[in-house]
Amino acid sequence: MSRNAKIAYVSLIGLAGLIVLLVGIFTPLRFSIALIIAIACWVGSGILARYWELKK
Repeated sequence: MSRNAKIAYVSLIGLAGLIVLLVGIFTPLRFSIALIIAIACWVGSGILARYWELKK
């Protein structure tokens, strides 16, 4: 897999975390659940970036 594809995957996971957080803020979904899912996405993208030796 190319370096740009790896960066794209890591960025998409981070973006998914942001979207979940925004959904939690602006909809009836509980904010605490959305925050936990968003943090999990961001931590997961950080772990994946470190595993693929990318700079975040």
